[in-house]
Amino acid sequence: MLEYIDESLERFLRAAVPLSAADVDVSFEAPDRTWSAKLNRPTINMFLWDIKRSTERARSGVEEYERDGVRMRRMALPRVELRYLLSAWTNDHADERALLGGLLRAVLGSNEIPAEHVSPELADLSSLTMSLTRSGDTSMDVFKTLEGQLKPALDVTIVTDIDTGMGGATAQPVGEIAIGIADRDNPGTASRSRRVAGEVRVPGAVGCAVLSPHGSAVIDANGRFLIRAAAGDELTIELQPPRVVTVPPQGGVVIT
Repeated sequence: MLEYIDESLERFLRAAVPLSAADVDVSFEAPDRTWSAKLNRPTINMFLWDIKRSTERARSGVEEYERDGVRMRRMALPRVELRYLLSAWTNDHADERALLGGLLRAVLGSNEIPAEHVSPELADLSSLTMSLTRSGDTSMDVFKTLEGQLKPALDVTIVTDIDTGMGGATAQPVGEIAIGIADRDNPGTASRSRRVAGEVRVPGAVGCAVLSPHGSAVIDANGRFLIRAAAGDELTIELQPPRVVTVPPQGGVVIT
């Protein structure tokens, strides 16, 4: 997932500074002397140099969430702090200062990477918070370790969740809702009202009507409906052309 965070950070800074793709390159490689010797265009280096578990923003307990229409449960996701060194590399001192100033304004102007710049693969996680790391840390030692030239850089911390993939479904998806009615004085007399859940996976289905011998329903924004019906009934989905499905003895229906 680190590549998606890299992508989100680059998208944000290209839009906020801005950094034209035609004029400025972005690199995530270690900014050592071998790397810098190959540069021939203005370049922003975003070197990820430290990853550690967040203690200040740690969470605990169990949380529920929805994925592909299924309710899931998982332990609260661990949070990590990612530290990037942002530096500007050009042949002209004034251009370098201008680029670094643009990066500084962008980072200080927002405490998180706006959702429109976040990679879709991270959409289920909490916001990517962003801050300029306080002084007194050892980011300058990184340049010394990499044998890079002495250069000002922004030490930026991004805090994010890490999806461990350990979640599980809370229960099987609901296929039907049934209500049974009985007469206590006449145990042999009973009636049953059933509502069948359905999902329509056809483009343009939202808002279309669904008809059964016992009632009607409308397909919601998620492509789902709930309708009164019995086993063996035919449901008509008013698509173009209409689709007809038969209600099974148990569970719901899916139209593809």
